[in-house]
Amino acid sequence: MQTIIVFLVGLAIMLFLMIKTKLGPFMSMLFGGLIIGIGSGVGSAATIDAITGGFGNTCKNIGLVIIFGTILGTYLEKSNSCQRIATSLLKLTGEKNASVALAATGYLVSIPVFSDVALIMLSPIIKAISKKTGKAVCVFAVLTASALLCTNAYVAPTPAPLAVASVIGLDIGTSIVYGLVTAAVSTVAAWVYCMMFLDKKPRNFFTSTEENERTEKVESSVREEDMPGFTAAILPILIPIVLIILNSVCSLILPEESLALKAAGFVGDKNIALVIGIVSAILLLKKKLPEGETFGAIGEALKTAGPVIFITAAGGALAKVVDATGTGQMFADALAVSGLPVVLIPFLITALSKFAQGSGSVAALLGASLSLPLIEAGLLNPITAFISISAGSHCGSHVNNSFFWVFAEFFGYDTKTTLKTLCVAQNVVLAGSGLFCAWIVSII
Repeated sequence: MQTIIVFLVGLAIMLFLMIKTKLGPFMSMLFGGLIIGIGSGVGSAATIDAITGGFGNTCKNIGLVIIFGTILGTYLEKSNSCQRIATSLLKLTGEKNASVALAATGYLVSIPVFSDVALIMLSPIIKAISKKTGKAVCVFAVLTASALLCTNAYVAPTPAPLAVASVIGLDIGTSIVYGLVTAAVSTVAAWVYCMMFLDKKPRNFFTSTEENERTEKVESSVREEDMPGFTAAILPILIPIVLIILNSVCSLILPEESLALKAAGFVGDKNIALVIGIVSAILLLKKKLPEGETFGAIGEALKTAGPVIFITAAGGALAKVVDATGTGQMFADALAVSGLPVVLIPFLITALSKFAQGSGSVAALLGASLSLPLIEAGLLNPITAFISISAGSHCGSHVNNSFFWVFAEFFGYDTKTTLKTLCVAQNVVLAGSGLFCAWIVSII
């Protein structure tokens, strides 16, 4: 009980520092991690080890991805590719249906692509379409982010749903079919939330950082002849996505010793795929880049990527500290022996683990492991468990989740705005619609 109380107190102090002071998210999360670790009895040395280990592991996993994604995004912006894509997309759907196009894009792209990477790559397009339609960036950003998270949570070969299906003994093909349907339902729910609720809010509802406010005030009209062709504009985005998809498909159908699998694994690695995307951007877009920006854009992108990496890594450090306290396991054990409706148990185990330690993948695996006895006893259908667990991985999202900081930093919104927009979408809309689908499956 002491550990849970310390965790809640530490989290409350951390949120207070982020929202009410100028300490900033980086120092607030590190300070919160120290409070939670030392207060829970982990010990000062072990707490520091957890902070440095979590920080380092997060940098290792997504540091280069953020840098390469930022560089690619900078080339798209500097060459006016975003305006070309936005213009072509709006011609296809019409301005009234731009939100549908973004939702569909997010839904498809995140099946094989890490959602953080996909959001980074799509962020320039989201901003360009927002400027074109006159709608708040946050509305389209939350919609696209939500669509990315939907298929990321439910559809293999994304690692979390693939692992969950394996643990609970559910056929992968069956999980994909049900996952695609559930993700589609949640994406539609996110569209309703964004367009029927967020889009009706006044502009002062979304609080930007000072830097983003200065950026948003700069308006420019790009002439048609200053834009690259649509093919040249879209290929630097499609090439890494296709390579990552190719790697995922090959890993499912080719034997481990296959030379083709090794080649696909190299070019389809998220870091290498993004580097290939950058090279293609330089070759295809250099004629539309401002003079001196062919390689100068890289330095500018590095300045942007630095703060994003540091803040995201601080979130990883916090998650590692909380994991060391065992708070997530305590929540899970208490729920497993409760008298709650059986369809709720996988959801709540996963949600509370996500709330405690921040990783949706880790939470989903914990939910699968602790739900397995219920499945083996015939109390829970594997398909129902799969959907309930995946829905729970949306819930419990807040500042200790790396996606939170990627969203906040790349779109320039403060902690308070991100909490009341993206986190509401994750914790209420996506989690709720997914749980509803699990309940429907459980009664048919």
